[in-house]
Amino acid sequence: MNVIHISFGDSAHGNLKNVFQKSNKHQNEQIICINEDFSIGPIYKLESNEGMQKRKQWLKELFIKTGPASDPDYLDWIETILKSNSQVALEIPSNSKVILWHGGNTSDEIGLRFVAFLLQNKNIQFEEVDVTEYSQNIEYKVRDLQNKEIPYVIRNLGAMPPELILDALQMKKSMSHTKIEGLINDWKKWSQTKDLLRILLDGRVLAVSEDYYDESILENTSNEYQKPSRVVGEVMGKSDQCIGDMYLVFRVYQMIEQGKLSYQGNLESSREFEIRLP
Repeated sequence: MNVIHISFGDSAHGNLKNVFQKSNKHQNEQIICINEDFSIGPIYKLESNEGMQKRKQWLKELFIKTGPASDPDYLDWIETILKSNSQVALEIPSNSKVILWHGGNTSDEIGLRFVAFLLQNKNIQFEEVDVTEYSQNIEYKVRDLQNKEIPYVIRNLGAMPPELILDALQMKKSMSHTKIEGLINDWKKWSQTKDLLRILLDGRVLAVSEDYYDESILENTSNEYQKPSRVVGEVMGKSDQCIGDMYLVFRVYQMIEQGKLSYQGNLESSREFEIRLP
């Protein structure tokens, strides 16, 4: 039986790949990366070409707004990733075992539903490794700035220490047909929504307003000019959500346009201007 691991995000894929390359037991097992942040942007009919094009356009506007992507090659890369994600079923033979690696974050939760939908017509034996549940079961701890051990919940595979990955794999669980059907039906519902931002609250994915993080951005902005990256870093560090920096920078630009933030410098690059409260 083919054994195929699916991870969500480039960091998660790299973490898993590096560990498996050093393991004689897992070297021949395939790893597929779903390199997408499902917490942001349109996911309406994402399983279709129509949905992919809508998402590509949104990402294009986001990247151009935040600076890094006037480069056509970068925009081509976006389309390549979207097509690769939607064609994952073509890479997985029927009667395979698929192990889904995920954690307690919005993108992984939506990703599970997306993959289950794409593979629904294949006879797949599904298993899962929930890295968040694993970290809680082993009472994982890190050291704070005072070198004191404190509990820490791992929310995605990319953040898991490599030395724990094979141990976590030993705790994988089978996924029932009922659970998979539930994921498929959930995707069908999400695939009909038009929202652009989602969060995970008490284990449930919820759609929220695009300005959901604006209050936190204001709370972490001072009366003195400072780089947006510093503010964004504070917001990310304090948030109970796994949110990427690019969306937060995008919101900074939106708030500047709305007069909620003052700036000085060149808005063409987030590295070349500073922000403060008006």
